[in-house]
Amino acid sequence: MRLEMAKAEELLWKNNLLLLAAKYNIDAKKAGIEQAGLYANPSIFIDQSIFAEPTRRFFDFTRAGQTVYQIQQLFLLGGKIDKRIRVAELSAKMGEQEFYDLARALLSKLRRTLYFIHYYREAISFYDGSLEALEKTVSSAELAYKRRAILQAELLRLKALLFFLRKEREDLRIRVLEKEADLRVLLNEDKFMSLDIAFEPILNQEFVENIDPSKLKISDILQTAREFRPDLKKAVQALRFEEANLELQHANAIPDLAFGPMYNRGGTAFQNYWGVTAQLNIPLFDRNQGNIKAAEKSVLVRKQELKNTILEVENDVNVALATAKAKDMLYRRFRNTYTKDYSDLAQDMILSYEKRYISILEFADFFETYRSSIVEMLRLQTDRMDAIEGVNYSVGSGVLVPNYKTSTESGRE
Repeated sequence: MRLEMAKAEELLWKNNLLLLAAKYNIDAKKAGIEQAGLYANPSIFIDQSIFAEPTRRFFDFTRAGQTVYQIQQLFLLGGKIDKRIRVAELSAKMGEQEFYDLARALLSKLRRTLYFIHYYREAISFYDGSLEALEKTVSSAELAYKRRAILQAELLRLKALLFFLRKEREDLRIRVLEKEADLRVLLNEDKFMSLDIAFEPILNQEFVENIDPSKLKISDILQTAREFRPDLKKAVQALRFEEANLELQHANAIPDLAFGPMYNRGGTAFQNYWGVTAQLNIPLFDRNQGNIKAAEKSVLVRKQELKNTILEVENDVNVALATAKAKDMLYRRFRNTYTKDYSDLAQDMILSYEKRYISILEFADFFETYRSSIVEMLRLQTDRMDAIEGVNYSVGSGVLVPNYKTSTESGRE
């Protein structure tokens, strides 16, 4: 199954279950904004006498009985509703940054998984070609052994080399299968669920080869990270949340007023009494001191956490860029040198061994060196792209993959 990077990212945004769950979480927090802005419901009080002495009647609703009606509305003073809305809004913004941070991690995992599958499939193809050539050599050696042209030890050495290559090839295939399983979970696409489907990631090789981390300036990408990193944005929002909560706790120290009309029939000096009721708690003992102190300490906690997050971001970016530069430099140094020489020499060495120009030890030594060089180069390519994606992840933006839409770019304020 051929799969382009852009298509994979599109499916991730559309189908990934963790992203869908995070979206629902944002909706839930936005519902909290609506709830925070609602006024308190009015309360209704009714008092009806059970037995009226003058009329000797139960539940007398006439003028001879006593009935009291009272309605009260609670009015929140000190701007509590506005402050509650502000706290709920900041909570929702934190939820949005959590969503974008999750998306950043999942997109990075997706890209790294695709790079891994691509290069390890190339390694498997190399093993397939090597095994085919070596199997022919082993078959020729078996015929030669039957003719007594070579020793049994030489034949066993070749078979051991063949077994070793087959085992390594299967180990690589199992790792690819594990990554493909991760890919199925990430994309959650029905047509990809069959284990018979083998993924073939499509990369723009020219673009991949031309990625150059050395062109990036650390000051520029640090500034980009400060603008885009969702975990840093979340830390800022968390501080604002606690500051807003502190204002709310100060407002909660102001008592609220309950106010409303009252009607009393037959229970006062007047037959029909109309009045106004008001209720206000006196903040004599409880002035919300504990919650205010807790909110003040929470502000201090968030300030220190923000400083720590800034420090982590700066270190992440520095380490990621240094790693990418080192991997890229190593790759560029050797990509067109000895691996190409080994590839050109491989067929000559097989023919030389079959014609007995070289010994079994020389042939096996060359073949293992050749295999190791090619496989290590493919692993270096994987490590290079993993390090490059590490820069994108640490910055929170596709600074080295500009043609891909990143999670945090979608959530930029």
